[in-house]
Amino acid sequence: MQLALRTDRLRALIMGGYPPFDGPYKSILAVTRAAHSMSAQAPAQAASPVTEAEPGDWDSVPIQTNEAQTRQFVTLYEALQDFDDFAAAVPRDLPRLAFAGADDRIDYGPAWGNVQVRIGEPLVTHSGALAEAGWDVEILPGLDHMSAMHGSVVLPLLTGWLQKVGWAK
Repeated sequence: MQLALRTDRLRALIMGGYPPFDGPYKSILAVTRAAHSMSAQAPAQAASPVTEAEPGDWDSVPIQTNEAQTRQFVTLYEALQDFDDFAAAVPRDLPRLAFAGADDRIDYGPAWGNVQVRIGEPLVTHSGALAEAGWDVEILPGLDHMSAMHGSVVLPLLTGWLQKVGWAK
């Protein structure tokens, strides 16, 4: 959305796995700060191999970016703390799609500050306002973040929507 607000070169905007209204800026900043802290640890400690990790089990996955990379994300999310996504003036003539799983909520454990990132709930809550603002909204029942962002779900959804708005055959 940040790009759509700053250029007239986009032909369509698709936001998957992130709500255009009521974005989880504060919780993502907290998770990003935790990732930054982890990335600043000794390289041997931060790069320990993972033998088994369940999808969504963030506590057992090591940070694979370095301190400078994670600092960039911290800077980004710090800058977005005052962003008013309700007031963002995305061009009305720009085709827009927002989608997420209805159960898209990421619960981070103690290593991440026990933060919860809500994605599906704000999309459901604001789906009417988004539609009034010109967005197409797809809420994927029974899907969480990992399953809703899987290629087998995303590609047919995007293909159908791009055909609908005239950008794919």
